[in-house]
Amino acid sequence: MAIFEYMIETNLKKISRRLKAIGDPTRIKLLYLLSIRPACVCELTEALGLAQPTISRHLRQLEDVGFVTGNRERNWTIYELAPMEECCRQLLEIVVSRIRNDLEIQTLKGRFLALDRAEILKQRTNKQRVMASK
Repeated sequence: MAIFEYMIETNLKKISRRLKAIGDPTRIKLLYLLSIRPACVCELTEALGLAQPTISRHLRQLEDVGFVTGNRERNWTIYELAPMEECCRQLLEIVVSRIRNDLEIQTLKGRFLALDRAEILKQRTNKQRVMASK
């Protein structure tokens, strides 16, 4: 196989993996929220109403194809949109612009912006104490 054919095949696989990654409604929502601001898993879990392992799995898939990156800060890993190639940036812009005015997305955005990371951590710590005392 010539080097040019190999590069095309590699690019096709990369593009296919990226399209597959954003082909899931939960991952689209995660990308939308992270386009607003960086967030930890607990904030994304709270906003989307999904379990932590589910959110973490989706974030890992988005991270694997280069859409998001996670940075460890004290007790949290903060996820944000990754610096990306022009084609990924354009693709993300198209997706975000198409869903921005959707009622479900507007509701999700309102919940997300109202969240307080410190308060979420406090509530979870209290919940763990109650469970441990039983």
